[in-house]
Formats: sequence, structure tokens, C-alpha cells
Amino acid sequence: MALFGSLNALPLEKLLQLLAHKEGAVEIWNVKDIPATTLYLKPGYIRSIDQHGKPLEALAAKATLQALLQAREGSFEFLPGAKPKHKVRLNWPVEKVLLSTVTLQDELERYRPLLPDPRAVFKVTPMAKKSLPQESFLRKALPYLQKGVSAETLTKALKMPLDLVRFYLFRLERKGLVERTGKIEGVRPGLLGLFLKGMGL
Repeated sequence: MALFGSLNALPLEKLLQLLAHKEGAVEIWNVKDIPATTLYLKPGYIRSIDQHGKPLEALAAKATLQALLQAREGSFEFLPGAKPKHKVRLNWPVEKVLLSTVTLQDELERYRPLLPDPRAVFKVTPMAKKSLPQESFLRKALPYLQKGVSAETLTKALKMPLDLVRFYLFRLERKGLVERTGKIEGVRPGLLGLFLKGMGL
């Protein structure tokens, strides 16, 4: 039997707990800044997360799920028994994903006042290459970070929420894997001093 409703009445976190032991697809639409998304489930697991009929790779899928779990507007429908037509599988345990997403959101909120300016330019440090296997965000962002890039530009390139990108850069900076160049994207060098002075820095 199909189940449908709004995220305002039934947030995705509770919906996933309700469907934890079901097989099928949760279609979600009308969420601000997020394209229509389909979560394919099997008992206890998220099989894959699709947009435009194609599976998202792990980093984009995680960012999309993070944003959807925070959403309080949007519509959903559960289609029992539906399976993805592709072979890509995330196979994420539902309980573990919900716990790690809540933990990440708590961390993000705690450090929000310390997050970098969206236009601050970051570059990768020599130390970073040793951390690539563990840091999936760093691996994905590396081509941009080698040239120097802001969170604002990375958001568009990686199709991830701005605050999440800022948080990942902040975390990588604390580990010494990226560093700020002192430049602000879109600000001419001569204006940088005035900009920083205006910001009280």
C-alpha cells in the first residue's frame, strides 16, 4: 500500500524509521533548492539515492540526505516494492545513517560561528595527499583546491549545500589539510585591505 504526505507532518527522519524494515522507493519533491529525489530502500538499508533518474555518488548522496533530513517543507510518496533500475548500491544501514547525520548537524550548528566566509579562498596543503583515502570530500574537492577555491564555488561544482562545504573546509583546516590563502573570491587585491578592515579583521 502506497503512503504519501508532507515533510511538515512527517519529517524524513521519522518516515525512514517508520519504513526501516520495508522495501520500496520514497519519492520526495517540492523541497526548496533540492531536485526531486528518490530514496530506494530495502529492509534496514538505503539502497541508493537518485535524482533525474540517476544514482548520486556517495558524497552527493550524503549531502542530499543531510539537506532532506532538515527539510520541513515538501511532499513524499512511498512506493512499496519499487527497486532501482541501475546496479549502483550505497547499502547504508538506516539507523547508522540517521545517527551520523544528526551528529554532523549538531557539529555544524556548534561550529557555525567559526565557519569561514563563503568567498574565502582555500588551497590544499602538502600534508593532504596522505589523507585522501579517509577524506572523501577532500578527494572530490582536490582538483579545485590545488588551484585555490572558495566554499561558494565548491558548492556549485560539487552540488552540495554551502554550509556543509564551509563546515568540511573548516574541519580540514583544523587538521592542517587545507589553508586559507588570504584572498577573497571576487574582491580585487587592492580592495582586500578595505574589505577586511570593514569586516573588523
